[in-house]
Amino acid sequence: MPPQHQLCYSVLFMAAIAAGSTCQDCGLHSAPNEPSCAELRDLLLARDFEQPASYWRYHRLAIDAYCVQHAAYVESAKSFAAHLCGLCIAMEMGNNEAAMRALQQWLSMNPDLDKPALPKARGDLTIKHVYGITDPIAYGAAVREWARSAWDAYRDFHSTAREWLSCCRSKTRRNKS
Repeated sequence: MPPQHQLCYSVLFMAAIAAGSTCQDCGLHSAPNEPSCAELRDLLLARDFEQPASYWRYHRLAIDAYCVQHAAYVESAKSFAAHLCGLCIAMEMGNNEAAMRALQQWLSMNPDLDKPALPKARGDLTIKHVYGITDPIAYGAAVREWARSAWDAYRDFHSTAREWLSCCRSKTRRNKS
């Protein structure tokens, strides 16, 4: 990008931040000079990696909640299945590690999946619900509330997630035989 365009882009970017923004995917509204949706994601991810003893146990759930609320992260059927089924495992199976491993193994076989259209509303809570919480226990509770909100928004796809999880359990069992 030519330097004059970089300067123009920087000025426009700073003006957008100063004016506030609304995420087109999750609906989060950032007031002027508040971090945007993507900036909140980056801040929380950085904290997960900087303080894993305190926050890592909630990482996968936060990632799944964020991704199902943002179309770019579930663009392919495989990524949609990974994050939707990840929420299902968390919400309905108590974060069962064997179910998560089976899902990962099944997705690594590139199953033939049809991706449905995403719902317009993807949850009443956004990443902003968990931002600023420093107590790990309170943060974990807020992540679960956010994930529940995202999962509930996908209620029309719960049976699809359960079907895919059933498929992956039977496929991985067959491959072990």
